[in-house]
Amino acid sequence: MADPSDYDALDDDNNQYKLPENPTITDYVLHPYRGLKSFKDTLLHNFGWKFTTQIGVMYLFVKGLLNSIMGLIKLSYCKKSLQIDGNQCQTMMSIAMTPWAIKGAMGVVSDAYPLLGYHKKSYIIASAFLGTFAFFMLASTPIHVAWLAAIFLFLANFQIATCDLLCEGKYAERMQAKPKTGSTMVSFVWGCFQLGSFIASVFVGPIADNYDPQIIFWVCIPLAASILIPTVMDYLGDEKVEEEKRGIDWSLLKEHTYMILFCLIMAAVAMGNAIIDLLLFQYHQVQALYAVVCSVILCILAFRWLPPQLARCNLYMFISCVLYINISGAQDFWFTADDKCVPGGPAFDYTYYNTYASLVGSVTGWIGIVLFQATMSDWNFRTLFWVTTLIQIVAASFDMLIIARVNIAWGISDKAFYMFGDAVIGNVVGMFGLMPMLVLTSKLVPKGLEATTYALLAGFQNFGGVVSSQIGVYATQAAGIKTKDPCDFENLNMLVLVCHCLLPLIAIPLTFLLIPNKRMTDKLIDDEGREIEDDQEDSLLQNPARS
Repeated sequence: MADPSDYDALDDDNNQYKLPENPTITDYVLHPYRGLKSFKDTLLHNFGWKFTTQIGVMYLFVKGLLNSIMGLIKLSYCKKSLQIDGNQCQTMMSIAMTPWAIKGAMGVVSDAYPLLGYHKKSYIIASAFLGTFAFFMLASTPIHVAWLAAIFLFLANFQIATCDLLCEGKYAERMQAKPKTGSTMVSFVWGCFQLGSFIASVFVGPIADNYDPQIIFWVCIPLAASILIPTVMDYLGDEKVEEEKRGIDWSLLKEHTYMILFCLIMAAVAMGNAIIDLLLFQYHQVQALYAVVCSVILCILAFRWLPPQLARCNLYMFISCVLYINISGAQDFWFTADDKCVPGGPAFDYTYYNTYASLVGSVTGWIGIVLFQATMSDWNFRTLFWVTTLIQIVAASFDMLIIARVNIAWGISDKAFYMFGDAVIGNVVGMFGLMPMLVLTSKLVPKGLEATTYALLAGFQNFGGVVSSQIGVYATQAAGIKTKDPCDFENLNMLVLVCHCLLPLIAIPLTFLLIPNKRMTDKLIDDEGREIEDDQEDSLLQNPARS
């Protein structure tokens, strides 16, 4: 029996003690019913059932299920429905993912202009109609060209990215108004997303194996439309702007001119990239050149318009993303190729490649969170990024051993050995890389510009993923790899070695130039927004009165 002093008060419903105000993981494990009830009561008390329903629908059905389905279906849709090769598939997905790179501009537009009197509600409704229409066309239209599919997938991602940004902004606003709620809402969002991802992983693979993957888009239509119901019923709680105050908020644009300009320029660059991909679908050298040139321009502008330390850290995150070249078009096709294309290869079916691997990947992702929180939360930022890079390389080496068929010589099956590769361990790496990035960014954003800065940096990192994909398509073509009959994967191992093992190593020395030599618990800027140097931090520790 728990000591009554450990709990705030008796639970009137069942005459048992409630959990502490800030329960630990041990409290939840030892008292699961009370933990769940305490979590639910705290969530509903602070945010209300209507707003909680809005966020639940968004992150369970839209970003959880819908977004995960799109990620899982892309390979089978390319191979079975569109019958295109790996490079075309990767180019199509680069176009489709563009909306995630323009989140900063989307945030600026919604903040500066209340569409039909609302800063968030009307934009969510409009994007939901676009997304629902896009999924209807993907499900009902016999599409045989990749560029047309790319346009509809672009609209679908536009809905998810827009709704994600605006709902995120709204719950962040609510959390700031009630800071004592702690991480309750964030945990709810993450839990809904993980549940949606889990459900998607269960059924996408088997359907893709036994039917035309295009039919999965019928499932996406009600998921895309689901966000309309709570939003139209005003569960978001977005206040309507008075008639006389509507119009463009020029004061906002004047106050944050450079930040807003950077968001708009980055959006223009990302949209230009998508247009070039559409018009020059097969000209991968031109696509890669455009992406690299625009990346250099954006990095220069970041150093001119962002605070210096924030610009340096953002550049590191962008470069580290670009250096891990995306060659998924070649790798995915090799792992799932039939015996005619890759004699003696793994020939993974979609049930294994999409379902089992994704489920194991979800588990390793959670393990990554636990390991990070338990052992790394006080590490030096540089050390964390080194560890992330080295784990990436180790995971890639397992993929190389499979491609070279070394595991078969060792008597280890492909399915067992694949679990040690990048596709699964990558989730752990993602957590190890994402968490210090979030902590580092949160310590550097200028006060009063948190939401805009986060949207800008998220968009920049997502554009880094687009650039990585563009370079990867060109590298795959330059390596002479062919993913359709007659297949040629002779240089795939060399491509993995260069793109996933050697180039990422460049990120390690860059940490000395771009990442502060600080622990995650250190303060990086003072109360006046000035950077704290290493020796200054030591001085503050010795003379706390100065701080």
